[in-house]
Order: sequence, then structure tokens, then C-alpha cells
Amino acid sequence: MTSTANQLLAWSDVVPADTDVAVVGGGFSGLMTLVHLCRALPGGRFAVIERRPLPRPGIAYGGCDHGHLLNVPVARMGAFPDDHGAFQRWLDVHRPGEFAGHDFAPRMLFGEYMMETVAGEIARSGARICLVRDSVVHVEQMPAGVELMLASGRATVARAVVIAPGLPPSRAPWARVDHGVSRLALVANPWEPGSFTLPDQSAEVLVVGSGLTAIDVVQGLRRAGHRGLIRMVSRHGRLPLPHAAPGESPLALPLEHFAGGPTRVLAALRKAARERMAAGVSWQVALDSIRPHVTAIWKSWSVQERRRFLRTARALWEIHRHRAPRQVLADMEAQLAAGTLTLEHGDLAALRPAPQGAIDAEIRSAGGGVHAYRVARVFNCIGPGMSVRDTVDPMLSSLLRSGLASADEVGLGLRCDADGRLLDSHGKADDRLLLVGALRRGDLWESTAVPELRVQAANAARAAAELVARESPAAAAASRAPQSPEAGIPAGCG
Repeated sequence: MTSTANQLLAWSDVVPADTDVAVVGGGFSGLMTLVHLCRALPGGRFAVIERRPLPRPGIAYGGCDHGHLLNVPVARMGAFPDDHGAFQRWLDVHRPGEFAGHDFAPRMLFGEYMMETVAGEIARSGARICLVRDSVVHVEQMPAGVELMLASGRATVARAVVIAPGLPPSRAPWARVDHGVSRLALVANPWEPGSFTLPDQSAEVLVVGSGLTAIDVVQGLRRAGHRGLIRMVSRHGRLPLPHAAPGESPLALPLEHFAGGPTRVLAALRKAARERMAAGVSWQVALDSIRPHVTAIWKSWSVQERRRFLRTARALWEIHRHRAPRQVLADMEAQLAAGTLTLEHGDLAALRPAPQGAIDAEIRSAGGGVHAYRVARVFNCIGPGMSVRDTVDPMLSSLLRSGLASADEVGLGLRCDADGRLLDSHGKADDRLLLVGALRRGDLWESTAVPELRVQAANAARAAAELVARESPAAAAASRAPQSPEAGIPAGCG
């Protein structure tokens, strides 16, 4: 990444007293919302508030190493809704000849592309931007704006707020079974620097979970030189399935093909997959055919049908829908075959202190038996929480407690209208509070991948910019006037 990008994306502790739009979250969703705001209101005043800024946006692209790969081919990873190929063109310039459109590039490279994209837009727009290193702990509605109270004790007032924090983490899987083990041996966040480096690289470790994050942890441990046995345990005991081989033709099926409740929809999907396989092509293309319709299908289901799907089919859906690159799974299978990696169907029964800071981990298998293993580390890879009502996140708790936001009927996230405006406890949409990202999953289900997030970010920025233009003609006029990059950043803001 260029030095200009580093300079323009410098986070600081300076908090503006007021701003046109505040964006909560400095990951992909938050920074792309900022990009669209800069385009819509080049003379606007914006603040992005991020609790823990990373070298690249968000944990997905900022906490990874050079070997962690994207789970979407580069040809579909452009950051803009109307330009899906932008990332591939960026790679062609910065890494010529290394990646074809069907390849899965390192996530670190996508993060660098994002940072250059954001920095370039900031420089061109001349918008006045503060990138604030802090976290929102309380949201207060005001007659002409929204006050955000921060963990540092400071506050800022915005005309509109775009909430884009990603999903809050689930409670650690050992929360109710930890009998006093050393905190140093429990890795609640595997993306903390140094998490993959152990004093004894031949020690046995335990990974709780077997999804994409767990695979990333296993791969990260091996690249860091870990030679010991890695045990994986999860409640379903399955790895994600592989992406299709490149070159297969897409399958287009109409929404009517997937009519009905979960049982009928999944039966139709299995039938389409079997037909593809009988024709000598992959089942993955059949599953991809449902993606354009997922939100419409989810919305057509009753609350009871959604709950039944989550209870009985979610685990299978996840491993089929959120697939991994074939070369990554090939390495995982090789480790399983060699016996350096194991995968067990079960969950944590107890963690007890052992000599020299180790842990005696008891695993309850699906059959009810309990197995004990001595491990040096336990990694939490169970993914985000599935109930927003149980969150301990201060900002989300504040929104729910005050009634400014309300949980969806299933409790997966926050309710919004079709434009992403938060619905309060009475079901009324708030023009000043907009939501982007995974917290919309209760309404949309598909709301975590770049193809969905880039559209949501553009829509939220447009709605916020329209509100600012309505309420502040001066801001709209300033946005139409020529801007100089030197005027873009107020003193103390990055």
C-alpha cells in the first residue's frame, strides 16, 4: 500500500464535536459507506469510529496473514456494485500475471486494494473526515441529530449515523465449563497478534469449531511453524465443502422453482444438485442458483419456518453455502489422513488446569462419551453469536434498551426497512439511523459477503447524504463547489 494511503487513513483520538454523518465500524461495510458518502457529498463532514483499527479493514482482511485466502473468486470481489471486476484489475496492475478471475487471492491483498480505494476517494473528494479510534457505548436520539457517546467519555453529534460494526462475537465456548485454567492458554480471539506462536511448537492444541475460521486457524498455525497435533471439535463435526472447479457454466433457476417452506425449498435444491451431478457437472452450481433468491425466500417464510430452518438445517446449509477453496481443503484432508489433524463430533464438557499452564480438556462426543486430552492452547472458532438479544456489546445493548432499535422476530439481528433504516420498538423507521452488514441477517439472511455488503453500503450512504442535503442546504452547496484535497482533513483527524 502506498505511503499516501497510510497517511490519509491515519486513525487518531480526535473526536469532532459534530459531523454530518458518523459511521460506526471501520471494516469493509463502514469504509465503503465512507467512499460513497465522499462521492455523494464531496464537501461533507464525516467521522468513522472504530474501536480497534487494523492495518487493513476489519478482522477478515486486517487480522489475516499472507496465506489466508478469499472465499470468493477475484472476478467477483470488486468493492463497487457496478464494477465487480475492479479488484481483478487492481491485481493485474500490482501482481501482473499471478491471478486469473477464478482464483482465490490472499485476503491481505484484498485489504490493500480496499485501503487504496478508500484513500484515493478521500483524496479526490476533499471531504472533511475524522477517523476516530474509539468505540460507541450509547446512542441518544436528539431533535435534530443523534449523539454518540464514546468509551473514552467523549461524544459527537451527527445528522445521520450508519451502523456497520459486523456481528458481535459469541460468548466463548468455555464460559460455563472453565474450572480456572490460565487465561494465557485460552485464545478467545485468534486474530490477536501472536496467537499462532506457541512456546512449544510441538504441543497439542484444541480448536473449537470446524468452519471457515477454524480452517484459517489451522492453516495459520502451520504457517507459523506449529508441528504438534491439532484437534478440532464441533457440534456437527464437518468441514466446509469445496468450491467447484473453475470453468463450469452457471445455472439460472427462477424464484418459483424454490417456492414453499424450508422442506420444499431444500428438496428442490437437492433435486437440482442431483440433476447436475447426473449430467457430470458439479452440485455447487445448483446451489449457487438459489443465491439471487435467498432473501426473497427467507422473507416468504414464517417465523416458525425460519426457526425450524435454523434448528434443523443451518449447519448443513453453512458448509454447502460458505465453501472453501479447493487447495485449502486438500491440505486439510492431507493433514487428517496423516494424523496431524483430527476432527471430532462433540462439544466442550470441561476445561481444567494442568501442570505448566496446560489444560486438561474434556470433550463430550455425539454418542455421549467423554474423552480427555491435554492441550497447550484452546482456540475459539465457533463464530458470531446467534442471538442479538443476548449481546453484551454496549452500543447494541443501548439501542435495544432505549427502543431506538428492535430485534427481528428470530433474534438474529436488528429490524430495518427495505432501505436499511432501523425500526424502533414500535416498528417506526428512523431516517437518522441506518444499518449495513451482518446485523441485517434476521431480515435478509444473506448479509455477510461482499456482493451484498457493497450494495448496502451504497444505499445507506445515499440515504444519509439525501437527509443531510435536505436539512443542510449549505452542506449540499459545498458539495457542488470545487474541493481541494488540502481542505479535506481537519486538524487532528486522519
